[in-house]
Amino acid sequence: MESRAWLGMVVLACIGLARPAMAAGGACGTIVVPTGIGVSSSADVTSFNPLLVNSLYNQQAAELMYLNLFWLNGNTEQIDWSRSLASSVTSPDNGTTYIVTLKDRHWSDGVPITTADVAYTWKLINELGTSYVGYGAGGMPMIVKQFKVLSPTKFEVVLKHKVNQTWYIYNGLNALLPLPVHAWGKYTQDEIWQAQSSPKFFQVVDGPMRPARLDVGLDLVMVPNPNFEGGKVHMSRLIYKFLESDGAGLQGVESGDLDMANVPDAAWRAAQHVPGLKLVNLPPSSTFNEIELNLRDPDVAFLRDWRVRQAMADAINQPEMVRLIFHGQGEAVYGPVPPSPPTFLTPAMKAGVYPVGYNPAKARALLAAAGYSPGPDGIMRKDGKPLSFVFLMLSGDAVIEQMTEFIQQDLMKIGVQMKVREIEFNQMLALLNNPSPSSWQAAGLAETLTSYPTGEDLFATNAFGNSGGYSDPAMDQFIADSTNKPGLQGLYDYETYASAQQPVLFFATAGVSMLVNPRIHGASHMLDAFYNFYPDKLSCTAK
Repeated sequence: MESRAWLGMVVLACIGLARPAMAAGGACGTIVVPTGIGVSSSADVTSFNPLLVNSLYNQQAAELMYLNLFWLNGNTEQIDWSRSLASSVTSPDNGTTYIVTLKDRHWSDGVPITTADVAYTWKLINELGTSYVGYGAGGMPMIVKQFKVLSPTKFEVVLKHKVNQTWYIYNGLNALLPLPVHAWGKYTQDEIWQAQSSPKFFQVVDGPMRPARLDVGLDLVMVPNPNFEGGKVHMSRLIYKFLESDGAGLQGVESGDLDMANVPDAAWRAAQHVPGLKLVNLPPSSTFNEIELNLRDPDVAFLRDWRVRQAMADAINQPEMVRLIFHGQGEAVYGPVPPSPPTFLTPAMKAGVYPVGYNPAKARALLAAAGYSPGPDGIMRKDGKPLSFVFLMLSGDAVIEQMTEFIQQDLMKIGVQMKVREIEFNQMLALLNNPSPSSWQAAGLAETLTSYPTGEDLFATNAFGNSGGYSDPAMDQFIADSTNKPGLQGLYDYETYASAQQPVLFFATAGVSMLVNPRIHGASHMLDAFYNFYPDKLSCTAK
């Protein structure tokens, strides 16, 4: 599923708090990281329930507790069967029926994981309806005709019609991650909802970690699952710290309290040769930064015109943003599928050819064709109404401020005024979920994409993640083709149309740069392009 934050440069901090003694290559003691590893802004974890998590911060915590049927490696965009709960999936009729076989795995209390747990998840998804955070992604649950338990280790899903198999396995079937019916089944749906931020409720897990304590506004403490049947975790505690700014990480590095920290933009060049620390650079992840546009607000009705949106996209000098703000450690993004990894890009996009790109002359021509002309203040107007909107910017992050100022200046060059209002992340989510059409106009976010990057939960009419109210029959058809037709052509057509339409303004994403204490090993392998966290990749040597 897609998860939301605004990505700038990375904050990744491991703070040394009362660590026990560490053996060479073994136990790291306590490791402390900000929420949203690989994300510059930090926010509280507010839910552990994988069916309810609505942000990257919540998702990363939940994914350490509950494993998916299929572990999808973000670097290859393929299933890693060694980390998957399922041992196989087959479709005997090539797209309508799917049979999944589970491995012999157990919950943290020793109870076997069976298809009864999968059936329980299916029941919860149907009871939640549109409250289910992944509603619509992978067609779940509306395209399922029948769910049937065949044995304790096999279950069958029959769909209402034939679909693209890769899409449904990656985005649909994978939503049926087992949840412990023997631990949760005695509670009502409302009780489960109310307990979503209670560590006590989530002690039966099948992932590498489980929650020990949550202090809202401070931190989340997680401890290893002693019965985890995957890779060995070399730490006694993992603490997610809720930081207020990227400066908090820098201060920790300067004081010697941190094992890892993001490389702040202002110190990026100096950080290349910091004595006693190593620099770890990771490529951009499978994400895109975006400006979400509220197409429901009548005060900014001009945003409903694709020519205005495309002109704004053409005005933003993404290569220059990558060079100046990301120091070359990033890439321009012009559509709903980022260029890294390139697995699902169209052939033209792999060659760098998109419907949009930095072209101010084209942007001005589009605005003129849409009926706009400059006013005395340089702002484009039509029927006396200026091209002006208010943008919600996440507070507390210097890189986000630089990105915002950069975009603001580029848009002003073509006569589009972007006013800026600072806001906290949770406040922004509340506004985006506000049913009032005029509660916001534009917001800075980022999307971490589903494994098969179709747009049914982002840009389809009334989709769960479609906060801006974008609706276009042609887009709906392209999305339907991308999920129903075999092969990649449907996905390619969707990508091309979405790039031209700009239902949100897609733009550059940064790579990951970290300063790491030499005693920490494996930092370059602990994240993949989907922001999957591999805690077993981290190990330490003695001080």
